[in-house]
Amino acid sequence: MSILLKAILVAIFTVAILEFEVLAWCFQLNQIACGSIVGLILGDWQTGAIVSATINLMYVGNVQVGGVTAYDFVFAGVLAPAVTILSNQSPQVGMSIALALGTLGLSMFNLSYSLKSAIVHLADKLSETGETEKVWIYNELMPLGVYTLCYGIPAFLTVYFGAEYLEGIMNSLPEFVMNGLTAVGTLLPCLGIAMMLKVVYNKKFVALAIIGYICAAYFGLTIIGTALMGAAFGLIYWNFSDQKGVN
Repeated sequence: MSILLKAILVAIFTVAILEFEVLAWCFQLNQIACGSIVGLILGDWQTGAIVSATINLMYVGNVQVGGVTAYDFVFAGVLAPAVTILSNQSPQVGMSIALALGTLGLSMFNLSYSLKSAIVHLADKLSETGETEKVWIYNELMPLGVYTLCYGIPAFLTVYFGAEYLEGIMNSLPEFVMNGLTAVGTLLPCLGIAMMLKVVYNKKFVALAIIGYICAAYFGLTIIGTALMGAAFGLIYWNFSDQKGVN
């Protein structure tokens, strides 16, 4: 597959997850799925899944209030895995890339919402004059153009030109800069997990969290094994709580 076709496919995927509601619900809050598909398009789905899973840890505790967000999902969840794969960097460096791109993407996020707000008012004017047959242009076609402008074109340019230049740029960075990016990327998942624990914290379950950490860190239990053990403890707690409720 040529780099041109890869760039076009990534751009189409980027616009699609923003334009179509079903895809939006499936992918907008799921960096792992996005990164896997981007990786599949770029010929390395496994690296895409690993990078996006690592990125997901950073934002796992992020809570969006209304339309306010701390990062742009598309730039962090789609473009960051693409940049990481194209530049042959580690998932830890990918975290730092995602943080930078996610913050940078907020400008595009705000621009797209500002443009769509203006488009809505144009549709309102058509409704007031009774020209409802043209409303679809402002409700469907023009928002698609906004997504293409703000997200599709940056995604295309990132993939098309990134394959040639990104790896060279990353490799030209001094060693201490790369070590710093790796260190920051290693710590960022801790921040995401801490944010999540702040939301769901319950002192009754602190012991279970410690047990899970011990199993993963000292006994070498895999993520799936740790998750299954957590599910087992959850079922045990639920069963005992249910019996107490009945009695």
